[in-house]
Amino acid sequence: MNKFISIIALCVFSSYANAAFTLNSTRYIYNEGQQSVSVNIHNESEHKYGGQVWIDNIDKNGEVVFFSPSPMVFKLNPKQKQIVRIVNINDNLPKDRESIFWLNVQEIPPAPKGDGGSLSLAINNRVKLIYRPIALKNGRDEAENNIKLINSGTDSCLENTTPYYFAISDVKINGKSIDLNSDAKNKMGVFSPFSKVCLGNVNTSGNITVTAFNDYGVATSYTVQRSK
Repeated sequence: MNKFISIIALCVFSSYANAAFTLNSTRYIYNEGQQSVSVNIHNESEHKYGGQVWIDNIDKNGEVVFFSPSPMVFKLNPKQKQIVRIVNINDNLPKDRESIFWLNVQEIPPAPKGDGGSLSLAINNRVKLIYRPIALKNGRDEAENNIKLINSGTDSCLENTTPYYFAISDVKINGKSIDLNSDAKNKMGVFSPFSKVCLGNVNTSGNITVTAFNDYGVATSYTVQRSK
């Protein structure tokens, strides 16, 4: 009997546990001078959902607003699509490097039916929003080829010598992935312009490659050059 009740509870909980919203991209590039960026949100579920959109600063003063989504709040019927436009309302951003933000699309699930014993999860879809100055518009392709290996004390580090943000998911030496600590993994995922991430005290005498995602979310392998 208890097993049967547990199965029912799991089914009720799972009815709203999966993400309802899907986005048309895993990252959005906002080129300087662009009027807006469109975010297509699709409700994949069989239920009507509410949605809320906001943008978080990552490396900027959290009190300063640079982008405004419209609409910020909406309702979305089953299998329907909502277009949210992101507009730059403050261009006081660096012109010599990219700036990065988090774009949040929060699902607001329907109220569970019944006696209040069931639960629903409000899932937040969070993806990168990258502001690219006009002077950098044409230099992004294959920019990961400019990642260098440098020595910093006893550590070997990867240096981003470019004004672009990189999203690195894997670092390999002679074809074998190296085990990075959580801090290094996080920094690699948002590899800032003109910064370095140390790999620790590892043997880097062989061929070093990184796997990185480009503007379209495609993973590509790049060979890291050694700094002379």
